[in-house]
Amino acid sequence: KLQFLYLIGAERPVTHTHTHTHTPRAPPPPGTHTMSEAKELKKLSFVEQLATKLTAGSIAGVVGVSVCYPVDFAKTRLQKPMPGERKYTGILDVLKSVRATQGVGGWYSGLRPNLTGIIPEKGLKLAVFDIVRDYLRAADGKVTRQGEVTAALSAAVAQVVVTTPMEIVKIRCQLTGRSMVDVVKELGLKGCYRGYCSTLLRDVTFNLCFFPLQAYLKDVLIQPHHSDTQKLFYSFLGGISGGVLAAAASTPCDVIKTRLQAADGASRTSIMKMASTIVKEEGAGALLLGLGPRVAAIAPLFGIAICVFDMQKRMLMSYGYDVPV
Repeated sequence: KLQFLYLIGAERPVTHTHTHTHTPRAPPPPGTHTMSEAKELKKLSFVEQLATKLTAGSIAGVVGVSVCYPVDFAKTRLQKPMPGERKYTGILDVLKSVRATQGVGGWYSGLRPNLTGIIPEKGLKLAVFDIVRDYLRAADGKVTRQGEVTAALSAAVAQVVVTTPMEIVKIRCQLTGRSMVDVVKELGLKGCYRGYCSTLLRDVTFNLCFFPLQAYLKDVLIQPHHSDTQKLFYSFLGGISGGVLAAAASTPCDVIKTRLQAADGASRTSIMKMASTIVKEEGAGALLLGLGPRVAAIAPLFGIAICVFDMQKRMLMSYGYDVPV
């Protein structure tokens, strides 16, 4: 009987029932969030965002400066040789000469004020840029080029308050080998802000080149399916590429700033007058003195800084915080 029913059933036309087959979904690409995960992301308050970005920027700055400092030291010596000192031919010539007279420790003259200043300086630079950029971010998560420029200008205005005293103390330590305390005592508070306008001009030029370019490169290079390691590599590549252009474009401003800040306290001159004097006495090419060392120091410094900055933001994302990268 059962066999008979089975045969009848087998000959009947198959009726389609509304059964749903479950097809397993492919896992999301690394570094992306599903809808349910996105809703669960924890929001940071403004104070928490500021503290987090300042800390991330400071750590990024310290790491970058520590790695690249000897090249920055060589750049300063090329731009402003000491009185009676011969003109150097390049980075290696500076480093060899200083090592012969002062040892390897001479390469790190001025490191202490630089590290002291780089913590708030890089913290402010990267944090202010990131906060303003996030504020100007559209509903689709994108930032316009005008927004990038506004964020870059905001960062320059904020950082110069710290950059100016840090730079003048660092330069004088690099040129004379004196201690940070002695230089600060000699300059006084007002003297520490000598060259404020030339520093602002250099930082505005640098930021306008660096930040929009590195942001654009990261947008183009980083794809959702990339692993975290690949994303960090492209962050480094974007930072180092932006650093090359920005360092080269701001070198004339940096030469003028270095000359103004290294000059004797009794001599006062304007940015335009200093630029005119350099061109008249040394030729227009003198405005590009230290171009190679500056690019060699700045490009990897900012590649490292952006990479470390983004790495810390991705780490916060892994803990469930809503942090745009």
